[in-house]
Amino acid sequence: MYPLIVKGSTMSKEKSSTLTRKDILDKLAETKDLHGLDLRKTNLVKIDFSGCDLRGVNFSYANLKDAIFKNADLRKASLWNANLEGADFTEANLEDADLDYAKLRGALLFKANIRRASLPTELIPRKDILDSVEQGCKVGQRRLMY
Repeated sequence: MYPLIVKGSTMSKEKSSTLTRKDILDKLAETKDLHGLDLRKTNLVKIDFSGCDLRGVNFSYANLKDAIFKNADLRKASLWNANLEGADFTEANLEDADLDYAKLRGALLFKANIRRASLPTELIPRKDILDSVEQGCKVGQRRLMY
């Protein structure tokens, strides 16, 4: 006997939705493995993702202002059009990540791996991003030399 499938019924298909801020906080209390999740358009302000496996996570349009990504693995993650102002990516792996149109002003990328990452150079000069990676200054700010 075959299962009854009604066209357009919620019985025949799974609901596709992104996780909420509370869902993410609950998940982070259990594990640091969040790879492949769909977190687009989620408010994730000031959440600490330090040391997390965030490979392939979709953060498109997410609000990640002042979030912490120290030593996080963000390979192939989508941060397209995300708000990353003030976020800390110290020693994070952003290889092959998509940061096009991301708001990076004030973010910290010290010693981050940005190899083959698509950068928002139409919004902020590439030199400002590289200065943050190499010198530890925030994106858009120059490190003061004494």
